[in-house]
Amino acid sequence: MGENLLALTATGRHLMKYRENTIRSFNTAAAAGASFVEFDVQVTRDGIPVIWHDDDVLTISRHSGVPQMRRICDLTLDEFKQLSPAHCSQNSAAGLPESSDNGSSISEQALSDGVAATDRLDSHAGASTSTAAVPCPALGRVFNDEQGKRASCPMHWAVSNDDELPTLAEVFKGVSPSVGFDIEVKMATPSDMPVTPPQEVDRMVNAILEQVQAVATHSSRPIFFSALRQRQSRFPVLLLSTGGTCWHADERRMSIAAAISFALEAGLQGLVLDSGAVQEQQPAIAAARSKGLKVLTYGLQNNDPSWVRYQYTLGIQGAIVDDVAGIISAFGQASSLKAPAPEIE
Repeated sequence: MGENLLALTATGRHLMKYRENTIRSFNTAAAAGASFVEFDVQVTRDGIPVIWHDDDVLTISRHSGVPQMRRICDLTLDEFKQLSPAHCSQNSAAGLPESSDNGSSISEQALSDGVAATDRLDSHAGASTSTAAVPCPALGRVFNDEQGKRASCPMHWAVSNDDELPTLAEVFKGVSPSVGFDIEVKMATPSDMPVTPPQEVDRMVNAILEQVQAVATHSSRPIFFSALRQRQSRFPVLLLSTGGTCWHADERRMSIAAAISFALEAGLQGLVLDSGAVQEQQPAIAAARSKGLKVLTYGLQNNDPSWVRYQYTLGIQGAIVDDVAGIISAFGQASSLKAPAPEIE
């Protein structure tokens, strides 16, 4: 339900079923047996927390077929909502006007081999290459394959069961109360900036906490964060670290040992680690657990049932997976993993 992989078959691209970070995908995960859902929160230009993974969004112009990259923090809520093909379809059915195309074009270098964007995108989506046939708006993405390798060019991001792009408030209201929330706060700062500027922290944190605290007062839903320890003490906070699988100027993002040290110093409850880094640094898990830290993992490797089961023997208390139904099916039922939903206090 999470990372949308580049799924290719012998006859072409296999259409993905659900778009990540939507209420439909979260409820599908809950129905399959997930105890928590993880999602990423951005804040729009007008201060509304919305659910979206990246700092940027890639769209395909319905007029020219040219890819456009826009930052979520530069969009209003209305502009963000109009990015969704599902939202556009509802507007068209109601006779409402469609959104106009804005934003800066991606450079030809980013498209690598210079083939027209509409040719590339539509050749994978199975659609016509004419500009008029491009959906309004057409979301694009540079996908990873099942080995985590980045594709060389953006593709049309189509799914068979689409849904609107939600706000944080809509997710609290629309997602089954049977699942907890792992809320990852996405600061709109580049990887070469080791410390997020205070104004960006204020922009993100104030908007998110205001909504979460208002809703959580009347809810028993378990919630924890990947940030926000200095601004609140009600909700548990786990530090997210890639463990060095992706470069970042922040040492805590590059080293599990540095992440452990900071988590202990800051009084955090644990870590959320890249599963690939854990495979290479398994002794670090024992070090974290011996200090009383909870450990969860994420990443493409967690779609392997044998690796998920092995993580339990390492003392890892939760695995964020994309193929929820597949992983649970591999064990017969969720309880056969022997690991209950993480209790993070």
